Amino acid sequence: SQLPTGSYDQNKKNKECVICMIDFEENDTIKYLPCLHTFHQKCIDTWLLRSLICPSCMEPVDAGLLAAYE
Repeated sequence: SQLPTGSYDQNKKNKECVICMIDFEENDTIKYLPCLHTFHQKCIDTWLLRSLICPSCMEPVDAGLLAAYE
């Protein structure tokens, strides 16, 4: 819940969520990780319940959150 969210617009570089492999659509709710990778909010929320590692770059999400608060 501490991660920023937003609405997808077609000007974004990423075109699909690597968790569900479905293309982002205009106004989809997306969530940003500290490593700047983006995912559908529901997909990454479910992922983070099992693992605190970014599914794209394998960076620890909790370490990125701690660095953002320092």
